[in-house]
Amino acid sequence: MTNSAGSDARSEVAGRSTLGYRVGPRRPLAVPLNVTVLRSGVPDAVPGRCLDVCEGGLGAVLAAELQAGELVGVEFRLPGSASVLAKARVCHQEKLRCGLQFVALAAEQKAALEAWAAGRPKPVSAATSAQPGLSPRPETTLPRFVGDSNSRPAQNNSRNARFVGRKVAAVLAASVVVAAAVGWWQWQQAWQELEGRLPGHSIEAVQSPVAVDWEVMQRLLVHDVAIPAPPQLRLKGVAVLTAVIGRDGSVLSLRPVSGADVLTRTAMDSVRWWKFEPYRVNGAPVEVETRLAIEFR
Repeated sequence: MTNSAGSDARSEVAGRSTLGYRVGPRRPLAVPLNVTVLRSGVPDAVPGRCLDVCEGGLGAVLAAELQAGELVGVEFRLPGSASVLAKARVCHQEKLRCGLQFVALAAEQKAALEAWAAGRPKPVSAATSAQPGLSPRPETTLPRFVGDSNSRPAQNNSRNARFVGRKVAAVLAASVVVAAAVGWWQWQQAWQELEGRLPGHSIEAVQSPVAVDWEVMQRLLVHDVAIPAPPQLRLKGVAVLTAVIGRDGSVLSLRPVSGADVLTRTAMDSVRWWKFEPYRVNGAPVEVETRLAIEFR
């Protein structure tokens, strides 16, 4: 009975590991994260915090629960780099923790992720702790003592080994303490930044978006996603949308104004990924509201 129960437990663990919540090793990264979910044609923004990230996906804590298999948009900023904007699929959801796998990532953003991961320090292991500077001396360099055959060299060698071991342990302990302190500080800074963006925590004055013609905003468009043909290929018409563009140039929200429902949904699925240069008033970036018309022929 004991062997059977142990086998069942191992099978259950093996089954869970086979499903897998990540496709590669992730690096710790505590930064604010914006997740956009499209439900019934209306985007829903979910704030959160990134826990770790790799080239294939990330782990996060979100302010709402998502459904496994659901497609979402994610946006976060790498330290010392530009923002990463990608489409992802929910692979794992447990309470407020979830795992996201990238399904659409621009080449330049993938390169930025690879460069960031390559620049992170590698974790210290027992194998790397014995690098040059800590390797034992060769036996040929041990001193010989007159009148005492092997006892004194052996004792000194043992003392040196214990000293080196204590020194390595002290260095590793200090490294762990420093890393923990830095990680805690980054956690606090990132969480304070996230809380500052939640309702009730912002101290900035709320300003209405500035109305700007689409011809002006079109000249500031730096990244667009092609709009596919509607599912009903024979359906033609014009989808009119109202878009609110944030200070960083990302599309914050979309609202259908006119047009067939299938046309407006198709247009919104692509326009929500567009990126603009920030629109500035007196040199300061502001939120913008504009209206655009997309014709399906």
